[in-house]
Formats: sequence, C-alpha cells, structure tokens
Amino acid sequence: MVDKILIVDDIPANLRLLSQILHERGYDVRAVSSGSRALASIETDPPDLLLLDIRMPGINGYEVCLQLKEKPQLQDIPVLFISALDDIEDKMTAFSSGGVDYITKPFQIEEVIARVETHLSLRKLQRRLQEANQRMAAELQLAATVQASMMRRHLPSIPGWQLAVNLTPAKMICGDFFDAFRLADGKIAILIADVVDKGVGAALYMSMSCALLRTYVMEYPANPEQVFKVVNDRILADTATEQFVTVFLGILDPLSGELLYSNAGHNPPLLLRNDPEESLELLDNTGTVLGILEDQVWYPRTARLNPGDLLVLYTDGIPDAENEAGSFFGMERLMDCVRAQRRESAEDVQHALVAAIDSFTGSAEQFDDIAMLILKREAPPEG
Repeated sequence: MVDKILIVDDIPANLRLLSQILHERGYDVRAVSSGSRALASIETDPPDLLLLDIRMPGINGYEVCLQLKEKPQLQDIPVLFISALDDIEDKMTAFSSGGVDYITKPFQIEEVIARVETHLSLRKLQRRLQEANQRMAAELQLAATVQASMMRRHLPSIPGWQLAVNLTPAKMICGDFFDAFRLADGKIAILIADVVDKGVGAALYMSMSCALLRTYVMEYPANPEQVFKVVNDRILADTATEQFVTVFLGILDPLSGELLYSNAGHNPPLLLRNDPEESLELLDNTGTVLGILEDQVWYPRTARLNPGDLLVLYTDGIPDAENEAGSFFGMERLMDCVRAQRRESAEDVQHALVAAIDSFTGSAEQFDDIAMLILKREAPPEG
C-alpha cells in the first residue's frame, strides 16, 4: 500500500517542489494551502504523514497540530513541521503541540526525504506493535477465560460447615489456585496452591498442576502424601522449567471434623480455635515444594476442627501485599484480622480480609496474586 502524505504550506512554490520530490519517491501526495483546508482534508482522508508549515493565514500550523492531537482517531499521524522559523522557542512550541520533527527552511531535499522515510517507518512499527498488543490482549483474555473455567464455580455444600473462597489476580491471569470437592467416600478435598512465578508461564504451569492434583486426589483420596509424590514425579517428567508450586492439601471428614493433610512448602494455614484463649495453630510444612527435587517424602498430619473452629488457607500474596510506603501486610495483621472475625461466618471472614488488604495497600500496585479458602465448622446455637 502506498503511503499518503499531506503537505500544508501557503507558498505555492514550496507545495510544488515538495509534491514533486515526494511523487518521484512513489508517495501518494496531496497539497493544500491553509490550515482549515488541511483539517478538512485530514477528516475526509487521513494521511500517513503530515508536512506542516507554521505561518499561514487563518489557522496556523501549531493550531492545526493541536486540533489533530485532540482526536483519538487522528492523533497518531506523525506531524513534521517545516518552517523558516529558527528560534528555539518556535521549535519547542512545535514539539509541545504534538510535532515529531522540525525541518528548517530553506531545506535540503535529502534531509526531507530521510526524515519522511524515518517517521513513516516508525509509524508502521508502531502500528505493528499495537496490533501485536491487541492480539496478545485477546489471547490473554482467552487464557483468563479458560483459567477461570477451571476454578470450580459451585463449591460443595457441607452440612454443618461453611466454605468461602476468593481469588484476586495481580494481572489478567494468575498462578494461584484453590479447589474444594467431594470425594467418593463423602469426605471433602480442600487445597490451595501457588506457582512461584508470574504471568503466562505461571498460568500454564498452574493449569497443569491443577489438573494433576485433581486427578490424583481422586485416585489416592486417603493419602495426600502419595498425591504429592505422584504429582511431583509427573511435573519433573513432563516439564523442563525452573518453576515450582507450593500446595496445601487436606482431606476433611465432615462428620468427625478430622482433617488429614500434607503441606508441600505452602504458607501454613491458620487454625483458630473456638476457645477462651483464642488459640491459633499453624499447619506447617510436611515436605518441600513440588517440581524441584526427585525422591522427596511428604508426611501426613492430622488436625481436628471442633465446632466454631476456623481454618484459613491463603497464598503469599496476602502477607506480601505492599502499601505505598513499602510496608508489607505481614502475618501479624493477617492473624489479627482473623482473630477479630472469629465469631463471624466464613463469608464474612473472607470479606473482612479482602477489605483489610484493600485498606492497607490503598492505590499501590500489587505484583502477586491473592487466593484464600475459608472453612468454618458451625457451632451449635448458644443458649
């Protein structure tokens, strides 16, 4: 496609010379002699580049450029001022009004051609970059949609229990993951995971880890340590990256309240007891992360959730949330918030945590995803 150039100058000799030069170079050239005609021509058929004089009757070149830059559909047209004005103030005004270059009259033909070719090339590169960004945005949106579909939309209803979840990606797609589903024997699998990386790679790794964990939890419902062993072996066999994933996996017996769990390097969940001391237990690691080392062992542990007890699973995006002053939300704030909400429902605890994090971080940009899963055993009514 032939590049279109619009020349604006009130001196006919300049219009003829520039038109001839650029025609000979194969450009589609139009020429007008005033600012008002230039604006009308641009609206009708936007050029790929504008060569613009400054001193003209009526609307001068600065005003033409300013009006052009006010219109989103026209503001990316490169404007090259070409003028006899040679003061630094004139040049600064030209650039501040939106010009990309300034050629002083009398001009050299070779200079005009070189600058025109340079800015047309830059505009083409800019368009390609915009198109690539648009394609990438569309692909990321598709990836986010696929990723969201992998999260269970309907959490299991567990008589006598409350379950609430939240996922806040730092970007469009994320590397955090949670799940809760019923097993064949009536027990409930709960898990939370965090791929230690960001972006598309982390999302793909998360999707693979998610699928593997779901598959092998169903196959080994009474052995979370065996689930970790098989998933770790599969990750090492199927990938060649330096990424890894932290996982907490628990198998809950909703009748007895017993939780069988293993923790593969994940942030220790908080177990807040419904007792006068408000005692708080950490369900610490029972082995290393998945996806790094072969022949690892993950040990099983048990905890019992009594009526009124609250279990909070979370990813490191919560303690690592940062405010504008560079301070972190931290574990102390997390534990204080959980203690303050100990009498509330799981849903209310989740909302309170999100509100506390938002209040702390304010407008500071966050670079880590946040996921949480709140499980509470209902207490019998008082009195």
